[in-house]
Amino acid sequence: MAGRSGRQCLGDRLVDPPTVWYGTRRDCPPALDQVKRAGASRTTALLVALIVALGFLVMATGPLGVSPAALLKAVAGSGSSQAELALSLRVPRLLAALACGAALAGAGAAFQILFRNPLASPDLLGVTSGAGLGAATALLLGAGAWIVQSAAFAGGLATGALALVCAGLASGGARSNDGRLSLILCGIVAGALATAGLGLVVIAAEPYSQLPSITYWLLGSFTRSDLGEALSALVPMTAGALVLLWLGFRLDVLSLGQEQARSLGLPAGPLRVIALAAAALMTSAAVAVAGVVGWIGLLAPHAARRLVGEQASQLIPASMAIGALAALAIDRLATAFGPAELPVGLLAALVGAPAFLALFIATARRA
Repeated sequence: MAGRSGRQCLGDRLVDPPTVWYGTRRDCPPALDQVKRAGASRTTALLVALIVALGFLVMATGPLGVSPAALLKAVAGSGSSQAELALSLRVPRLLAALACGAALAGAGAAFQILFRNPLASPDLLGVTSGAGLGAATALLLGAGAWIVQSAAFAGGLATGALALVCAGLASGGARSNDGRLSLILCGIVAGALATAGLGLVVIAAEPYSQLPSITYWLLGSFTRSDLGEALSALVPMTAGALVLLWLGFRLDVLSLGQEQARSLGLPAGPLRVIALAAAALMTSAAVAVAGVVGWIGLLAPHAARRLVGEQASQLIPASMAIGALAALAIDRLATAFGPAELPVGLLAALVGAPAFLALFIATARRA
């Protein structure tokens, strides 16, 4: 919709090609957009409230269930032994579930926006396979927990970087599809190479000692980290999330194509690389902490899109909230079947696949 002097409205901002210029809200029709933004903010706030409520419920139930007051006393150093045990065992798991779910969902939303593909997911660049290869290699060498997580993180970033570099070389300045097809194909190739390397590691692993630990790691779990490791994993996840939130409406412009972005004064190439790097950073950190946990990054953005719409500034926070809520619920469900805990990656697939199918059918009927 055009504003004064030929400027164009993008969301609640006034854009003046060929440079980006922000006008006041009175320069753009505010009513509908402000209503949508207010509704999206309320929805995200409600999701955050549900996360807090579910977190308290998880901490208060189960064998080591403690009340919030007892947990605060344990933090202060004056709590009971049960509260201190819950603080050392359950709080890191809670933080890992929330952070990993939010990171995977935020990365998935960014990929779906950038590629204009509802089937895009955090492992699009082969990051998940690369992280699995790094962790499996470290386990094969008998490394400790910190080294395993660092190797997974490095492997995921290396695979994503390989896909980005190969896509840049393959594009060769071509502007068709803005290099999206090249990036997808290079991501598939990088992921296939990492998967092949993972297969070699599995073959080389000792079947009675090393192979079970590698298999269990690949199935996913939120129980591997202590409090220090969980907090350290929050650093790259938070950094990537802040970058995506800062990009905001720029992701919407990038999804329109390279020429449209340039006409609005945005450096399309660098911004796309920054967004992909941030999403890969979040995915690598999540896989390094929890192993391979699928479907959350694919399903959460679809659910958020039905609640808050398509705009990136609204979709990404809502997706992260839904992802954190889903990961916490799945982790709680994993411990609900007795002493034998189900791997969260396996359970996420069992729950996520039917949920995605139901969501897809409901969306198709509404179209």
